[in-house]
Amino acid sequence: YRRGKGRQRAALELSQRLQRGRFRWVFDADIKGFFDNLDHDWLIRMLEQRIDDQAFIGLIRKWLKAGILEEDGKVIYPVTGTPQGGVVSAVLANIYLHFALDLWFEKVVKPRCKGDVMLIRFADDYVCSFQYREDLDKFLDVIALRLGKFNLELSAEKTRVLKFTRFETRQSEVFTFLGFEYRWGLSRKKKPLVKMRTAKKKFQLALSAMQSWMKLVCCRLGTTGIMEKLCAKLQGHYNYYGVSGNIAMLNSFYQQVCRIVYKWLNRRSQRKSCNWSRFRDMLNYFRIPRPRIIGYWS
Repeated sequence: YRRGKGRQRAALELSQRLQRGRFRWVFDADIKGFFDNLDHDWLIRMLEQRIDDQAFIGLIRKWLKAGILEEDGKVIYPVTGTPQGGVVSAVLANIYLHFALDLWFEKVVKPRCKGDVMLIRFADDYVCSFQYREDLDKFLDVIALRLGKFNLELSAEKTRVLKFTRFETRQSEVFTFLGFEYRWGLSRKKKPLVKMRTAKKKFQLALSAMQSWMKLVCCRLGTTGIMEKLCAKLQGHYNYYGVSGNIAMLNSFYQQVCRIVYKWLNRRSQRKSCNWSRFRDMLNYFRIPRPRIIGYWS
């Protein structure tokens, strides 16, 4: 949530450090109902570590306790958690895990490990990597207790341990982080390389979102309006998923989105109003952006 510390930067940093490190094991974890279970008392104590203004602390406390209007008209006053999607929820959640997880990992876990270890986190999504299995096992013995102290719990269904190493690329498994799928492959020079590609689930969700959007705007906007918004949507997708090695998934997304737009434009009349040749000319006329790589390792 700071300049230069966005989601894509965290995803790229993980890829870079896995590529250069001696890690063999990955702990891919998910915190169950994170935003719903933040302990208010712990959060206030954490804020007081850096903030002396009690009036400001009081405002945060009131905001946390503010009632939530349900669809049936009832008002619920929460005792834990922070509204997901709230203006400051993401910042408060980041502070909470900084004290509950980040500092503990740096000051307690790392010094007790024999090999290389790392933690990469963005909001409540995080991945831990270990060089030695014994260090990972020690970590597994205490992580649940550590999170439990702060009213947090690992999701058993979404938490797993997997082998991920440059020394055994064929035996290495695949995992996802921040919308990217990570796997070991080979470079053009036949050397081990961490490859990032759009996660299958995120890819399908993005296509479904485009389908829903076209269905909504097809009869509400003219062709010019649709194409202008299409430019922005495609560029936004490329800005995030346009990382080195992911061009095939970007091309696939572009082609499938074009099919969706072509189909819906032709549905606006009983007769086919546009053939593929004319549609391609339209894409060129409105300068619809083609896939390109934007994000690279620093």
